[in-house]
Parts: sequence; structure tokens; C-alpha cells
Amino acid sequence: VPTPPDLGEAGIELWYHTWSAGRQWLSPESDRTIITLLCNGQDEAEGIRLMIQSGEIERFYTTANGQMVTHPLVTQLATIRTQMTGWLAALGFSPADRSRLGLAEVRVRDELDDLQRRRLERGTA
Repeated sequence: VPTPPDLGEAGIELWYHTWSAGRQWLSPESDRTIITLLCNGQDEAEGIRLMIQSGEIERFYTTANGQMVTHPLVTQLATIRTQMTGWLAALGFSPADRSRLGLAEVRVRDELDDLQRRRLERGTA
């Protein structure tokens, strides 16, 4: 799916990851808009994270009357993350979301599966 021209590096990375991870159930026609919103949110969140990390903004600051408050961009980051979680859920990016959407969950068999199978075969589960 072609990358929107306005995405930054973080958004582009999430764009490719989202389409790759959800290739079995995502539709370029119907899911493109929400994935674009998701990736724009990723770019916004990354910009805020970089400002915090560089010290350009502080998580907390003291107002003129001496009260310590959270910087508005930190609050905005939390809001963006909440919205992104909602978009990811709508797209089916957790086992519960895929189940809700009626998508089959594919698991890779591991050693615990083999151990459980052997116990069941012996009748010691």
C-alpha cells in the first residue's frame, strides 16, 4: 500500500509494520484511512517524546503561583496514546480484538504445547 506523503520516519515505520502484521485481514480500501490516522498519531507522539527526551520541554513545571503541573504536551501524548490504542483495537491488533472481529488466531507451537500434549497423553494433566 503506498505510503502517504506526509508521514514522518516513525509514521512510515508503523505504516509498513501495520500492513505487514495485518496483511491477512486488513483491506487497503477500507482500512487505509484509520491506518493513516494511526501513523500520523505515531509521528505526533514521537515528536512530543523527542521534545521531552531532549529537555526542550519538561514533564512538569512550576506555575507562577508555585503549583507544580504537568506540561500540556505530556497530557497530549497520553491522549494520543489512548486514541492510538483505540485505532489498533479497531484494526484487530490484539488477540482479544481479533477474536471480537472473528479472525482466527494462529499460534506457533512451542515446548509448553508439547509438554501439555504429552501430559494429556499420559493422563496426568
